[in-house]
This record gives sequence, structure tokens and C-alpha cells, in this order.
Amino acid sequence: MFLKSIHLENYRNYRRLDVEVGPSINVFFGANAQGKTNIIEAIYLCACARSHRTSKDKELIFRGENQYDISLVISSEKRENNEESVALSFIDENGKKAKRTAYHNQVPFEKISDYLGIFHAVIFAPEDLQIVKEGPSVRRRYLDILLSQIKPSYFYNILTYSRILMQRNKTLKNLRQRSKLHSLTEEEENEIEIWDYSLSEVGGKIIADRIFFSKKIKKIAEEKHAQISNNKEVLKVRYKTISGVIDEEKEKNPYEYEKEIVEIFLKKLLDSHQDDYERGITGIGSHRDDLELFLDGENLRVFASQGQQRSAALSLKLAELVILKEETGEMPVLLLDDVFSELDGKRRQCLLENIEEAQIFVTCTDRFFLENLFSGWKGKKEEKITFFEVFDGMIKKFE
Repeated sequence: MFLKSIHLENYRNYRRLDVEVGPSINVFFGANAQGKTNIIEAIYLCACARSHRTSKDKELIFRGENQYDISLVISSEKRENNEESVALSFIDENGKKAKRTAYHNQVPFEKISDYLGIFHAVIFAPEDLQIVKEGPSVRRRYLDILLSQIKPSYFYNILTYSRILMQRNKTLKNLRQRSKLHSLTEEEENEIEIWDYSLSEVGGKIIADRIFFSKKIKKIAEEKHAQISNNKEVLKVRYKTISGVIDEEKEKNPYEYEKEIVEIFLKKLLDSHQDDYERGITGIGSHRDDLELFLDGENLRVFASQGQQRSAALSLKLAELVILKEETGEMPVLLLDDVFSELDGKRRQCLLENIEEAQIFVTCTDRFFLENLFSGWKGKKEEKITFFEVFDGMIKKFE
């Protein structure tokens, strides 16, 4: 899969941009705060329907406007059409509900979940270190983005789960506001139970998917980390979810045990009514999952150096790249946002060795550094590098 052209309108600092890109390496260079990362972000947004920098679409709109539009022309050897288009638009009209719409070949989708899986991209950015350094929510987001590109139904389940969880939490808070804390009555238990069945049903599907793909992430990330560290360090990846759900048999094929996972989840919810009521929030579920990381037996987040944490983050991102290729049958577009300046020689070499087949988009401040790096890289030595100078929301292409 590769990208042929980019169209931006009222996006970040671009009033309008139309640019044709090369099939191999595309380098966007220039001083800081000129709009290089905005291009990378727009491409990623069309793949995942999420920015890697913000969750607020309003922040993506050109100042003074109320709408942005992104459109990409893509090509895939696995599809009949030589050229296809994917697009996202967002409009925020005063007094009306903001709306985001996704398109494939100019045809709009009613739901974003139906759009995901058409175009695939993996991003490497300085923010990736947060996967290791921050809390479980960042690692769940890592899982959610990867799985949503592979299985659009997973993205739909995540949205559905969030809505049900919100309703259950609202019920718990309403019960607390009625009177002082007390032992729940049967009628109050029933009010909470209404949400337990649907939450466990959708949550069970999410957990089964996470068990299946976490096993793949574990295998690949641990291998990549061994490569980076010359087998001097051992990375361990472990998916943590509701107690009693994961065992050796379920890990082999969690989909065979999905019904049992749902039943365990449901029982935990039913047993937690009083505790959840007293806290005013649902304390058990897939919204509490984590992807635990250990280095040589110690908690990576707590005990590892920044260099070791960077190696682990790189290993997880390389696992994402490999899995997407395996599951879709083609290499995703690769987005490198100022990462080479963040990596030492060994980590840089490991990254280069794993991206030979991909179309690459990379940002930097120093054109000549990347020109020398890629010209000496055997994987892309014969390929033409296309350079774009970025200055204040404008681009100049160098043939």
C-alpha cells in the first residue's frame, strides 16, 4: 500500500495544500513549528481516525474557520482499483452538533467504524515513549489503535462499551445522590444489573481480541528488543485483565472461550455492586486493562533507564508494524516524526532494518543528516528520495 497525493484544506496551519508524493522515501524538512508534523498527523488521521497528538478535532481546524478537510489518493496491489481515495472532514458549526465524516472514493460512511481498515499506517514519534512511561490508559490506546485498523468491529465494540459504561456509572452516581450510603436494596441492585449483561457481552469480545493480539505483540516485541540489546536484556510483555480470565488454554484460542470470558466478567460485575455504588464508578472491566512491561524481571516503567524505555517503545511499535503487515497482507505506510534524532545508532539501525518494504514519510530539521543516512542504507539505496521544504504552511518540492 502506498500514498500518491495529499490534499489538506483548513487543517492546522494549512489553508490549502495539494502535493504529490514519491513511492519510496519522502522527507519533509524545515525549522520547528512550520507544519512538518501536521502533514504526518493528517496522514495518520486518515488511517486511524485519531490524531497522535490530540483527541479534539476542533484543535485541528485552521484559525478562524469551522471545518477541515483531508483527502488522500492511495494505491494497493491487493485491490482492483489502481487508485482510491480516503478522506475525513470535520465541521463545527455554532449552535449545531459537531460532525466528523469519513469517505472512501467520495462515498460517505454513516459510522467511522465502517471506514477503518481501508488505509493502514504506523507512526513512530517522540510521543511513543509515553507507552512505556505513562499509565495503563496509554497502553490500552496502543492496543485499541492497532486492533481497530485490523478489525473495524473492534473499534465499534470499543465505542459501544464506552457508552454502556457511561450509563452504568451514571446509574451508580444517581443512586449515591438519592440518599446517604447504605446497603443496596433489591430494586437498586436491579437498576445496576440492567447494564451488567450488555457491558460484559461487549467487554468479553474486546478482551478476547486483546488476548489474541497481545500474544502476537509479546512474541514480536520480545524478539525485537533482544535484537536491539544484542540479547543482553530480556523484555517481557504481559496482558493484564479481569482476574480469572486468562489461563494457558484461553491464550491459545480465546475466541473458543469467549462465552466463558463473558460469564466471568458478568459474575464480577454482579458481585461488585455494593463496592461500585460506594465509589460511584465501575471498578472492574476491560476499561481497566493493561499491557504490563518488564525488563529483566523488573517493572520497566519504574526501574528502566530512558534508553531502555526507548528500546521497549521501539520494540512495541515494530510489533505493530509486523502485525499490520501479517494481518492485511501488505506493508502499511510508515510515518517517522522526527524520530532519528531521538534514537542512538543501534536503535536507528534496528528501525532501518525493519522498514525496507514500506513507503516512508519522515520529518526532520536537518535535510543533509537524513540524506546521508538514507544514501548509506542498503535497504533503500537505489530508491529515489523526494525532499519537501516546509515553511510557514507552504511546501516546496525538490526533484
